[in-house]
Amino acid sequence: MLNAQDQERFMRLWTSTQPAVANYVHALVRDHGAAQDVLQETALVLFRRFPEYDGARPFLAWALGIARFQVLGWQRDAARSRVAFDDDLLARFTDTWVELAPASSARGAALQGCLDELARHARELVRLRYFEGQSAEAIARQLGRNAPAVRVNLQRIREQLRACVERQVRLEQSLP
Repeated sequence: MLNAQDQERFMRLWTSTQPAVANYVHALVRDHGAAQDVLQETALVLFRRFPEYDGARPFLAWALGIARFQVLGWQRDAARSRVAFDDDLLARFTDTWVELAPASSARGAALQGCLDELARHARELVRLRYFEGQSAEAIARQLGRNAPAVRVNLQRIREQLRACVERQVRLEQSLP
């Protein structure tokens, strides 16, 4: 059992890397529910095996290594899955993710902040389109608008979000 200090250390390391690990798992396990299960199992294994963690190594690389084996286990258990990666491809994907994750996580955090800054009606359009997966036509019917207007609004919102994310990332990179 971890002492309180080690538990706190684990939580700090995990919360800083969890978004990158979650993105990695979701990239390999396309079913959202299954990906959440794999991520939860990964967190449990990391916690249980934390005494084995070598603090000289980056925590993200260690966490992604554990996640890789959890994904392999899920693939083995879900033999009916049409998409399965061989071990070599999965290892290369993991190595690449270690390099790309910090930038991806920064952009994801910036996007979340930019979404929070959107006007209420714009956030509603984004929620309906990208979180619920509704078409422009379905959104238009639901909101009593026409589909072309919804598409134009979504395009403007995407441009606004892109500019905001780029601004946030540049600002973050300029900080010491």
